[in-house]
Order: sequence, then C-alpha cells, then structure tokens
Amino acid sequence: MKKNISAAFGLIGVLALAGVARGELFKDGETVCFLGDSITARGSTQTIISDYYLTRFPDRTIRFVNAGRSGDSSGGSLSRLQEDVIAKKPAWVAIMFGMNDVNRGAYVANPDANKKNQQQQALDGYKANMEKLIGRIRTEAGDPKLYFITPSPFDQTVVLEKQNNQPGCNDGLGRCAEIVRELAAKNQSTVVDFHMPMTTLNLEQQKKDPTWTIVGGDRVHPGAPGHLMMAWLFLKTQGAPSIVSKVTVDAVSGDAADNVNAEVRGIEKKDGGVAFTVLEKALPFPLDPAAKSVMELLPIEKDLDQEMLSVTGLAEGSYDVRIDGVTVGRHMASELAHGINLAFNAATPQYKQAQSVRNYDEQRRNAEAQACSLMNTRRWMQIHYKVNVDDSAAVQAHYDHFEDKKEYNAGMALNYIKNWPHHGELLQQVTAHEKSAMASRIPVPHTYAVVPVGAVKE
Repeated sequence: MKKNISAAFGLIGVLALAGVARGELFKDGETVCFLGDSITARGSTQTIISDYYLTRFPDRTIRFVNAGRSGDSSGGSLSRLQEDVIAKKPAWVAIMFGMNDVNRGAYVANPDANKKNQQQQALDGYKANMEKLIGRIRTEAGDPKLYFITPSPFDQTVVLEKQNNQPGCNDGLGRCAEIVRELAAKNQSTVVDFHMPMTTLNLEQQKKDPTWTIVGGDRVHPGAPGHLMMAWLFLKTQGAPSIVSKVTVDAVSGDAADNVNAEVRGIEKKDGGVAFTVLEKALPFPLDPAAKSVMELLPIEKDLDQEMLSVTGLAEGSYDVRIDGVTVGRHMASELAHGINLAFNAATPQYKQAQSVRNYDEQRRNAEAQACSLMNTRRWMQIHYKVNVDDSAAVQAHYDHFEDKKEYNAGMALNYIKNWPHHGELLQQVTAHEKSAMASRIPVPHTYAVVPVGAVKE
C-alpha cells in the first residue's frame, strides 16, 4: 500500500506543479510569513518545517512568522495584513485560505438552487479577495516570493458519531484549490498542494477503515499526523534534501569514502572492529512521536531523514555500534555493510540533541500561538463588538453580556481578560526560545566504535 500511495503522490506532485515555478529552499537571513486561518494559526506545520531547517541547515538563520488567525478568511486578512505580514518585511509569504471562505454552511445534502448560489458566490468572493490579497502583498511588502498552498481538506467521507458533516464541502475546497493553482500560474509562483494528496490518502485509508481520517474529529483541523504530512508536502515541493549525513568506513583499509555532509577522521582498527570520529554537518530531523502513524503510510523517512552509517569489510557476525562509549544498536555485518539509518535511533546523542532543538522550537510555537490568539481576540472585539479593548471595564462588560459563558467568543474574551497583560512576556518568550533553539542545534563531533558482540566495552 505504501508503494501505491507513494506513486500516486508522485503523480499528484507532477500535476500540481505543472505550469508554475518550482519551489526553492529558504536562504540564510530570510523571513517567512505563513498567512492563513486557524489551521495555520496553530503553528504546527510551519514549526515542523522550522525544525527541519534548524537541524538540516545549522548555518542558516531563518525567521518563521505565524501570520495565521483563527476564524479568518482571505478577505478578513486584508485588515491585518499591514501589521501581520507587510511590517515583517518577509522574503517569502506562504498563503493558505479556503476553509472559512468556502461557506461551509451552504453545503448540505441535496442543496437547492439558493444553496448552490451561495456556494458559487463564496467561490467568486474567494477568488476576488485572494487577488486583492496577492496584489497588496506584492505592492506593499516589497514583492516577496510566494508559496500558494491549496486548502487542506474538509473530511466529508469519514464515518463519525458526530453529526457534523457538510456534504460536498470538500468538493468546494477542491474548486478553491483550482483557483489557487490559477493564481499561482498567473503570478509565476509555486503551488504546494495539500488538498489532493490529503484527500487521496483519506479515501485510500477509508476503504479499509471508514473511521480513519488525516483530519480531526471536527473534519477541519488536522492533528499531529496531518500536520506532519503537510510539512512533508511543503518540504518536498521545495526540493528539500533527504540526506542528514552519509558516513562510509572500510574496516579493512581504514579509509573513509563516499561521505556526505560529514567529516570522518581518526579511523583505527580496534577489537576486531573499527573506531573513528565523525563530525556531521547536520542533525536528524526531529519528529513528533504523536505523528508516527502517518510515517507508516508515507515515505517521510526516505524523503527527509537519512542519517546513514555504513561499515564495510567486517567479518561475518554481530556488532555493537557505540557512540561516545554508549551502545546504540546491534547489527549484523551485512546490515552495516548495506547501511543503517540512525535518524530515528533514540539512543544516539544526535537524536537527543535534535529533540532538544525541537522542544525549544515547540515552546516558541506555543508562546507565539498564544500571543497571536490574544491579538486576534483583541481585533475581533474591536471590529465586531466595537469594544474599547484598552478599557478593562469595557472588556469585562463585554464578557459579562454573554448569557452562555461556554460560547466560543465568551471563552476568548475571558482568556483575553486573564492573559492580555502577559502579551509582551509571550513575545519575549518567542524570542528567547528561538535563540535557544538556534544555539542548541550546532553539531559536535562524536566517537564511534563498531566492535564484535562480546568485546570489552571501552
């Protein structure tokens, strides 16, 4: 099944990129804004992408900016574009809207002429607002490069206990995706297709399990597996390299050949095996364990996380692989000659260092998402409720007027009352965690020993 799905995604990628510019990797010193709705606002996809850049390119400093806002649309983002995007002076803007533009409420079983008209009006409005948005970004933000992202799917086919389906909504998002491709071609920019591959994966898996979904139980917001899939699709569109490092050592000659992104020195035959020192130029791509399930379906390891170690010329038998004196694995000589991937070996110091980087980056994401949510609530109260947000009594009165304190906007108002005084602190935390992630990502040399099982541990 993995092979079939992978082949389908290969074809999808060719179709998605036909007629538009191919992607390119972000460069040192660039700022990248991810502009979108709540799916973007959670910050998960761009943080996974950030994790990749932090660990794969430790010599690059790239700033990733969360410009997603819960409940927003392409038209709604126009009012905040100056503060959230233009003022950041981005080299790149990645744009994903559609979920709140498509008018999900217009999609019902057996829609009448009025509902169909509402659907078309929403699509027309989406195209017009996207054109306005792109025009302003290009003219007011210094004409940054653009990534056009098709909307992630609304899962209208998964079988759930909840009565929260809106039949045909994902087809509407498919038409939004067509508009995105047209706009990308017109602007000679790259498309990152989330909609078709994620919909394809849903349909394939639901043949076996009708309750399976790459999207959450609300049919809208992806969980960890979905965000990893989106990050994979984005990075693959960019042509992100798969190799973390490749180390090849010949235990007979004591030579190191065919090494990629790594320096090998001090090779020494020892204890029937071989010892050497390696300085890798990158760390393995640290992934969230909660997203592991999707890695069984997609070639994420092959495409993005290859930290290969090969040792040839060993006598037949079993060997311990030790790094910095700690045994991290046991392999047959034939396995070592073929090559083993250390990227997911939790015992290695490289894995632990990469996870530390991810933890700092996750703390950055969390603080940034909280700060963005507070700002979003502030703007919402100003625009939709005409609340003087700088008057604490007025904000309290706004919250008090909700009869149902469990209502979404009531909850957001209460969160604002409690946490807006800490908004500045959250922004400081973003900066501090970002600096910690960058400081902790620098690779260091490690001593390797490949010795026959039973040899004395040094």
